[in-house]
Amino acid sequence: MDDALTLNRLLEHATRFAADVPIVTRTSSGKMRRYSYAELGSRAARLMNAIPSLGVGPGEVIATLASNSDRHLEAYFAVPCAGRVLHTLNPRLSPDDLLYTIDTAANKAIFVDPEMLGLLEAVGDRLQRLRAIVVLDDVVPPTSLANVVAYEDLIEAQPDTYSPPDIDERSPLGICFSTGTTGRPKGVTYTHRSTVLHALTIATGAGMALGPDDCACAMVPMFHANCFGLPHAAAAVGAKQVFYAGSFDAQSFVDLLIAERATFSAAVPTIWHAVAADLRARGKELPDLRHVITAGARPPASLVDEYRNTFGIAMIQAYGMTEASPLVGVAWPKHHMREWDPGRIDREAGQQSCLPLPLVSVDLRDDQGHQVPWDGTTMGNVHLRGPWISRSYLGGVASEQFTADGWFSSGDIAVGSPHGYLTVADRSKDLVKSGGEWISSVLMENAICGMDAVAQAAVIAIPDPKWDERPLPCIVAQDDAHVDVESVRAHLVEAGFPRWQLPDRIELIQQLPLTAVGKTDKKALRKLFAAPLGTQPAG
Repeated sequence: MDDALTLNRLLEHATRFAADVPIVTRTSSGKMRRYSYAELGSRAARLMNAIPSLGVGPGEVIATLASNSDRHLEAYFAVPCAGRVLHTLNPRLSPDDLLYTIDTAANKAIFVDPEMLGLLEAVGDRLQRLRAIVVLDDVVPPTSLANVVAYEDLIEAQPDTYSPPDIDERSPLGICFSTGTTGRPKGVTYTHRSTVLHALTIATGAGMALGPDDCACAMVPMFHANCFGLPHAAAAVGAKQVFYAGSFDAQSFVDLLIAERATFSAAVPTIWHAVAADLRARGKELPDLRHVITAGARPPASLVDEYRNTFGIAMIQAYGMTEASPLVGVAWPKHHMREWDPGRIDREAGQQSCLPLPLVSVDLRDDQGHQVPWDGTTMGNVHLRGPWISRSYLGGVASEQFTADGWFSSGDIAVGSPHGYLTVADRSKDLVKSGGEWISSVLMENAICGMDAVAQAAVIAIPDPKWDERPLPCIVAQDDAHVDVESVRAHLVEAGFPRWQLPDRIELIQQLPLTAVGKTDKKALRKLFAAPLGTQPAG
């Protein structure tokens, strides 16, 4: 009963009891690589044996700069199981922020996909602290970087068995940087204990609902917040894993889901929009896909309905953040809700909500720090606590977000329902304060996305000389559809919005700008449209 909760336990279990279960990678070139959990174990052991030759000692940090793949999975397990710390670098960061995260985490070596080698070359003259760069391939392409070795050469002559060291379950396992909309990225450290507990919990029916009979194929990047924890959770239960490397293409992804008979997938809503469009265009079906998880942004009701009614696939909303490893809750309906009509389920426990996971505590507090009731109407600041909720940022930055008694102030504003569901209304910085009253940009976005003519929408606050701020919907219309401010206002009135909240104008745009992790970049929209009417830059 006192065995340490370390990642070694999950790897050992998978390689012994799921030894014959496949792990599949569609490479960036479109070729397929296949092996089993048994081979994952032997290759991870060879990597563990090779790590000392890189000059990286116990407790030191090894980074990855890579797409989703079997080789990345090997590093996911081998680096922490060898007593080192895994830092997943975000390839979508600016060169300055990428270098900042490398330096702040004190990386000693980097494992990099050959396609991303140029990102390191761009800052190569400032990588003097690195002792080695490992290219995740058979050969090293021409490069200006020093101390570079090919991955397969590194592990080729190593033994395929490894006796892991004794590891304190509370010691660091991994580092991921939160990509906030202001300031530098902030580093979050995960421990062996927090990662194992997170993996086991999200595999349950309260989380992702994964088991040995599942095939998980996600389009969540492995460089971001543990890929929702899926590589660890799937290994814990011995589920088949399928990885899609390289740039996303909806047709290729759909074909992969069909060919590998995926039963589960996870992605941000923009991916599910593209998948739905491909299914419609080609008349394809996903007969094995039981349910999908979406997070990062709220999917429009029309998209949820299409997956449920047209494709026969349940789309379940999840809520989380880097600081929560990342999952806080998932919007599964309760058993007694089976008798409800779908519309009521969606309102109470659907795409706008989440039910907190076991072991996660959630408080809603007002600006004075007092708890607010879960009455379905009162907004509060989301505070989180639990075994996989971070207690601090790397280097002690932004310490004001962590309370002395162990709570994390997330910056999200939410409403709690009497049924126990949490509905996130907005980020505190994205609320629109008009005439002294708050308007939720998220609730307005979701309502606007219910219009047949609207593909996507984001609402930002813009300055107003009379009301301080007013809401501005930035809208991507469906192909050839007409959207104007009058139709948007009429739709919002039908959706129950009071007239004082209705926007005075809209902006039609070709596409929403995205952050480094695929969320709508409202900072970019505010920069473009926050000037008073008539003074915006052209285009």
